Amino acid sequence: MEGNKIVLTEDGVEKEYRVLFDIEGMEGKNYIVYTNDEKNDDGDIISYAAEYVTNEETGNVKIISIKDDKTWEFIRDVLNSIQNEEEVK
Repeated sequence: MEGNKIVLTEDGVEKEYRVLFDIEGMEGKNYIVYTNDEKNDDGDIISYAAEYVTNEETGNVKIISIKDDKTWEFIRDVLNSIQNEEEVK
């Protein structure tokens, strides 16, 4: 992960994504919310979230799927809070 970009390999193909948010979460875990700016049928930008771990020796980042509802709820709460702050401005 460099700056605000991350490159992931999916089915042997590298895809570049833009990192929207880097969140330090529960129990010291780190999460990212990212997008490739693709839009859904409603015109909203599709975004993804994942946990990540950085190898301190190599600097390589490992993306880990989020599987538990408590973590998804935490991320939704953070994103809703950010959105609400933006609406107030």
